[in-house]
Amino acid sequence: MNRKAQGATEYLIILAVVIIVALIVVGVMGGIPGIGGGARARGTTSYWLTSDIAIPSIAVSSTKSDINVTLRNNLRNSISDLSIVIGGGSPLTCGQNSLASGQVTSCYGTKACAAPGDAYSYDVAVTYTDTATKASYTFTGEGQKLEGRCAT
Repeated sequence: MNRKAQGATEYLIILAVVIIVALIVVGVMGGIPGIGGGARARGTTSYWLTSDIAIPSIAVSSTKSDINVTLRNNLRNSISDLSIVIGGGSPLTCGQNSLASGQVTSCYGTKACAAPGDAYSYDVAVTYTDTATKASYTFTGEGQKLEGRCAT
């Protein structure tokens, strides 16, 4: 009789471990709303920090309907004719249109955001010219959207 109870207990423990591991995987992958969203946002932020034309910071205001973006040139060469469009519409106004390698500039414009704390997800298109080769490029983030939460 003790053997049957031991087998049933082992079965229940293994089943519980499998269910816990499955819930962790589903939560990390974003299958449960509110649990996995943080992992996706961290991944997006990491991508935009290390991309060729990096976006180290962004602020979208819900009360003023404005957007402030910081751009950094992560390329080896200097760039010129810099222009950025976020979420469609007109290009943002940047403090500098030419950046040396590692240099930073601030850009601003208008972008509506519903309410403080609401999530946003914008397509990004950055156009620039490599000053060494004189070639023009449009960087769209390889389909990676710019995601975050609206500020006040």
